[in-house]
Amino acid sequence: MSPRVRATEILLVAAEFGAGCATKDGGTTADGTGASDLQRSCEAFCQHLRALGCPEGQPLESGTSCEKFCVDTQAAGHDLQIACVLKIQSCSQLQSCNR
Repeated sequence: MSPRVRATEILLVAAEFGAGCATKDGGTTADGTGASDLQRSCEAFCQHLRALGCPEGQPLESGTSCEKFCVDTQAAGHDLQIACVLKIQSCSQLQSCNR
């Protein structure tokens, strides 16, 4: 068996075992098996902020989306108080979630 064929077989086996692995937040990976709980929470968080017209729901100056910023920030251990933010009715209430 050629090295190229063997490498292809190894990649296929690795892909099969890796598909649908659970993430640390209990969801599944974004490899087509569904969004993780964290991804879904961040999508709702950012959509809510945009619906209210809050600038926090818009991409950062670097172009990083709100959703990516949220996932990365939460995964790094910094709580964005998503549950609280989802309850606010205006951008002025956002500060009340940072207490």
